[in-house]
Amino acid sequence: MTIELIDKKTVRIFLSFDDMQQLCITYDQMDYKDPDTKRVILNLLQRVREQTSIDLSEGKLFIEAFPHSEGGCVLYVNVVNPQMPIPLSKPKRYKNNFNTPIIFEFGNIDNVINVCDKLFNQYSHLILKSSLYLLDQKYMLLIYTYFKMDDKIVALVSEYGQLVGKGAVKGSFIKEHAKPIVDNIAIETIVEYLC
Repeated sequence: MTIELIDKKTVRIFLSFDDMQQLCITYDQMDYKDPDTKRVILNLLQRVREQTSIDLSEGKLFIEAFPHSEGGCVLYVNVVNPQMPIPLSKPKRYKNNFNTPIIFEFGNIDNVINVCDKLFNQYSHLILKSSLYLLDQKYMLLIYTYFKMDDKIVALVSEYGQLVGKGAVKGSFIKEHAKPIVDNIAIETIVEYLC
């Protein structure tokens, strides 16, 4: 089990397959209405309190779980500030569109391979799909994410390539004008065959 502070109110907990077995739960069984899931969450919150300075008992919790390779999972636990004023009008909710890519450009295939290896190892649980194209002798990697961790992904990828932009319009342009190399599972395919 790995516990990592993302910020003052957010913790990422990585549970391996062995951790899941010790806790007697699987990702598919997780449901906050389930007593076993509540037991596991309380156990994890106690461990977070013991290992970090963050107290997750002071406010409402927002918990997101994502499956991870080989039977593990990643939990993001965020404390919602109890002091935050309640707005009088309902805030606008924007639909999270999984069809909006973050687009990166690379000058060579070695940088693409290196970044795919890092993305797969660190953020595969957050990536819905990825596609690789060739446009004007540049490699274009389109990444579609599950979670609003785009800043972390952008920071990692920017070490190897350049952020071109984000959005369905730019993604459509690339799909229409570029030569497809790998569609939908580019990161996984590159890691499997080239790393």
